[in-house]
Amino acid sequence: MKDSYKNKGYSLQNVAANDLTEVYKNSSGVVDLFGQKTVYFVDSLSKQYKGRVKTPYKRTVEAIAEDKNIYLIDWEAGKSGYELSTLKRLADSFQEYKPTKNVFQLLDSCYPSNLRNFLSTLNVVLNTQEQMFVYTLLTRHVKKLIMAGDGHFDSKTAPWQKSKLQSQSRLWKLKNIIGFYEGLIKIDISTKSGSGTFDIRDSIEILACYYLK
Repeated sequence: MKDSYKNKGYSLQNVAANDLTEVYKNSSGVVDLFGQKTVYFVDSLSKQYKGRVKTPYKRTVEAIAEDKNIYLIDWEAGKSGYELSTLKRLADSFQEYKPTKNVFQLLDSCYPSNLRNFLSTLNVVLNTQEQMFVYTLLTRHVKKLIMAGDGHFDSKTAPWQKSKLQSQSRLWKLKNIIGFYEGLIKIDISTKSGSGTFDIRDSIEILACYYLK
């Protein structure tokens, strides 16, 4: 998606949801020095844009929705269209992505000594799914594996899933899976700050080559 906007000449900017008001205020809603329109990429806008009370944050989002020089792309992992009904009313377009079988195959293939299979599945999945979507599911899954190693599960985990998570968790050394998870978190930080050298796909591949070899 980012490549599509970049090729069209837009200026791209990753913005943390809680920084949106300040970033938009400083931009004054104008095109940049090179005459490019701007695209803000935000993660989990709904965490800030909620409730019935009219807040300065809501006014900012609504102002951006009316601004012809700025586009806002919001990624909401794990949220249904129904849960995002308030934001959908402001959107020009709304796309809901459902996990495919291959995404679950990717999660199941995430364990040491399975690098080739993991990278092959990752390549297939990213042909049809957004990088941030896949990254979010992978990060959540690895966190569940760490919890499963200690016998802990969230309330939504079905009995058959608990057994599956524990089996996969046993394939990891605790030190390595924690290192892998911390590496995934760093990808998120560098993506949002724009400080990363690699995109999400390349970052996951590099991390996998170290921990899944």
